[in-house]
Amino acid sequence: MRPQSMVTKQVSPFFVFFIVAVQTIGVAIMSFQRMLVSAAGHDGWMVIIFSALMVHVVIWIMYKMLNHHHTIVAIQTQVFGTKLGTVLNVYWIFYFSLYVLVNLVPFVEVIHTWLFPDVSFGLYFIVILFLAYLLTVAGFRTVVGISVLGSLLIPPFLLFIQWPYGQIQWGSLFPIGSHSILDLWSVIPDMTYPFLGFEVLLMAYPFIKEARRSHKWAQLGVSVSVFMYLFCFILPVLYFDEQHLVTILWPLITIWRMEYVGIPIWLFTLLPNMSLGLWAASRVTKQTVHISQRQALRGITLFIFGSAFFFTTHFDIESLTSFTTSLAFYTLFVYLPILGLVHIILVKRRHRP
Repeated sequence: MRPQSMVTKQVSPFFVFFIVAVQTIGVAIMSFQRMLVSAAGHDGWMVIIFSALMVHVVIWIMYKMLNHHHTIVAIQTQVFGTKLGTVLNVYWIFYFSLYVLVNLVPFVEVIHTWLFPDVSFGLYFIVILFLAYLLTVAGFRTVVGISVLGSLLIPPFLLFIQWPYGQIQWGSLFPIGSHSILDLWSVIPDMTYPFLGFEVLLMAYPFIKEARRSHKWAQLGVSVSVFMYLFCFILPVLYFDEQHLVTILWPLITIWRMEYVGIPIWLFTLLPNMSLGLWAASRVTKQTVHISQRQALRGITLFIFGSAFFFTTHFDIESLTSFTTSLAFYTLFVYLPILGLVHIILVKRRHRP
């Protein structure tokens, strides 16, 4: 892409804050409390903080690599060579497509359960994917603009909380540290799912002006997500008994005045999530398979649409979420740090006199 053409497609470093914030606050915020409480009890807030620290470190590693080679495609080609690099790039097409699917299906389940149970899953899939497709076709800057809107809608999200005055038990958070380190560590991989999305920076980096300066905004975006997850974990813990909380599929919705207002509003947060995932997957495809990004986008969208029909029951959706969580944990917190270490070694060798 020519430099002048690239400039017209870029956004200011400040917008990375909105990209990361909206990406890391997804549909998981409605249900992650049950998973944390089942293993870590009321000490789950510690798991959120530990997981966030790991995300901060991975983002730092990502920027160390991206500052030299601007996309994951270029990084892997540089480290592993053309052939193996191409194979690994295909994996990222699958990974970003899976990210879109794991956002789409649980949200449709929430709509189907709480709002319109008589409407077929297929209609939901068509409408939401079509909107995400149109948004992606409009271009990266448009998707970022919707991300800003989605981020600004997150604080009002708190206004829909039905505050249970007089029913909060502050003692539910004590004693602090009653669970072992092993108990806390066992559930840290499960917190990967709520924080998914920041890895789109692996493809978005070239579309950020003075991208090196955007690092601090990416870290700040994660910090905002941590605050949201802490708030949305502590409130249900204070309101419900732990034994009761582990039986509720969507703890936050239960105490949230949001059925006919909040869920549609949350769609403005979901759409940029999915659109950036589609954009990243199609971008990797363009650079790997060498077809136009629009053609790649159409194929990936149709693939996700067809795949979604295999996940229409709660058991199937839980299985998909569990698989994605495990895959993302090893991708983000094992593979990327190893890749970063190898990349740093190669860069130092190249600059050695």
